[in-house]
Amino acid sequence: MMMIFLIVLLTASTHVVKDVIDDLKAKNLELEESRVELKKLQINKESFFAIMSHEIRTPLNAIKGISDILKNKIQSEEDQTFLELMDYSSNHLLALVNNILDFTKLNDGVFSLQYSEFNLTGALNSLFKMNERLALEKGLAFEIQTANNIPDFVYGDKNRINQIVLNLLNNAIEYTKKGSVKMLVNGNYDLDNKNKFELQITISDTGKGFDKELGEKLFQKYATSNTSTNSVGLGLTISKGLIDLMNGSILFDSKPNKGTTFYIKIPLPVIENNASNSAKIEHNFQDTAINILLVDDNKINLLVLEKQLRNKLENCHFTTAKNGLEALNLIKENQYDLVLMDVIMPVMDGITATIHVRNLEDENKKNIPIIALTANVGEKELSECTNAGMNDFITKPFEINALLKTILNHYHTKTL
Repeated sequence: MMMIFLIVLLTASTHVVKDVIDDLKAKNLELEESRVELKKLQINKESFFAIMSHEIRTPLNAIKGISDILKNKIQSEEDQTFLELMDYSSNHLLALVNNILDFTKLNDGVFSLQYSEFNLTGALNSLFKMNERLALEKGLAFEIQTANNIPDFVYGDKNRINQIVLNLLNNAIEYTKKGSVKMLVNGNYDLDNKNKFELQITISDTGKGFDKELGEKLFQKYATSNTSTNSVGLGLTISKGLIDLMNGSILFDSKPNKGTTFYIKIPLPVIENNASNSAKIEHNFQDTAINILLVDDNKINLLVLEKQLRNKLENCHFTTAKNGLEALNLIKENQYDLVLMDVIMPVMDGITATIHVRNLEDENKKNIPIIALTANVGEKELSECTNAGMNDFITKPFEINALLKTILNHYHTKTL
């Protein structure tokens, strides 16, 4: 009897173990299917935001380019005012787009900063000027104070620093009905290294302020006052994330109905003897006849880009192409000194065209400097430009002086 009992028990145990194993296999299969589905969703999300970025930045690039062209031609004070308002609106829209895209990338841990040399005082003064009219229309005193020790040029992510300051200035103006909004710009040089500067920006207002409860969740997503009319509740969250990436800090002090003050600190390397200003760049090209191929499927952007460059590089010659295939054929038939290549285009995109160029037999043609002009700002998209053989990239919307400096760098490299 005992033997029969053991056999029955062993058989039952075997069935139980089999059922457990089958159940585990089924659950593993479900987990794998869920993992695959999540990966698909992630890819779709990245694709969606890349397309969003491209589609919005492309017309913004044209708006900012036209504004840049008209600034040097319009004499009327009223028309200059309209240009300032257009600048403000386009930069405000760009900051909003950046906020939405950056929020997703920061959450996914795939965000990266784009460093370059830039004029710190000029950038901050421009931001302040953009908001001046809006503040004055509300009857606010709007002031900026800049210390004398601010370095002329620094190395950092200009667009993201602009974005942070713009977010805070917009909030200060929006939540202040009467009184003032002030921005103080100062900082300190590292005692052991004069090429390191800690930028300090203080933005204060006499607005509604906020209580301790809101203050405790101020940098959380969608933390916003009920009276907000313009904010989507992402500005401070993004600003905090960007400042953390820059190894900086942001603090605040606020009292209900008394006002709010934000304190920002960002460490920045100092650039000595910078030669990136417009006059020096134009002087470098003054006696140079450089032959540039411009490639973009957007007719408006192509027209604006050519006009911007002609205003700065009088002795240069420009040829245009509306897609990568047309550009490839022109490069095969002609000799160019440099190519400015859009990335997303019909017929043949800029990445594919660059790969074909790098595979040409003619050494001069295959090694021509190619600079990407792209509305995509994701790390993956920018890496694709580099991997395809592009020498550099400029993201849209861009400042014309940044583009000129990049052209100068690669043209000089080519001629050495």
